[in-house]
Amino acid sequence: MKLFKKVLAVALVGAMAVSMLTACGDSSKTADVKKALKDVGVTTTKTMNKETNRAADKLQSAAAAVTADPTKAESISNEVKQMTEYSFAHPATGVGGAGKGNGGAYDLYIWTNGVKKADALGGGNYPYLYRVDPIHVSATNLSRLLAKDFVKQGVFSGSDESMKALQSVLKTAKKDSQTVENLKVGISCQKVYGYDVLLVTVPSDIELAQTPATTPVK
Repeated sequence: MKLFKKVLAVALVGAMAVSMLTACGDSSKTADVKKALKDVGVTTTKTMNKETNRAADKLQSAAAAVTADPTKAESISNEVKQMTEYSFAHPATGVGGAGKGNGGAYDLYIWTNGVKKADALGGGNYPYLYRVDPIHVSATNLSRLLAKDFVKQGVFSGSDESMKALQSVLKTAKKDSQTVENLKVGISCQKVYGYDVLLVTVPSDIELAQTPATTPVK
């Protein structure tokens, strides 16, 4: 009986971890985001929206699985790296594997509100849209990508200031050092732990500024 109770407790912990990280469909803010982007000449496409939603679902499931059973982190990370349409699934050449992956049709970005990084990560603020790189989906770091504290700090409120910050990043996107006209992107705004998480897909030949945000938004 004691053994059964222990097994049941472990199973319940795993189930709770998964349920907290499961998306519950598009956020009600999605239409507002699309309109705000359209106002600055940025439009979403069905193809990239679909890819972004798929990436959101995959990353949430992977983070939940690692949280439930950390011993499977390596195999789960390898599954995420099967999403070869994204640059995060390809090796990077930076020091310690840092930097953008060398491959894939798209880059994936996560909204952060420009909050302060932990001191262990070098301090300073995150960019408003933070690129997901290969190092973030490694076995060591995958569970941190959608950790509750990070999600809570980066919740996308849809406030006027957050929309303006989002517009400012995307309308200044560059390709070959030139500002991109009529940028096409994909978005996914879903709930994780009850908070709205905004992901943005951008073609991999487009550069979004990764400079730290000067002022966090709410």
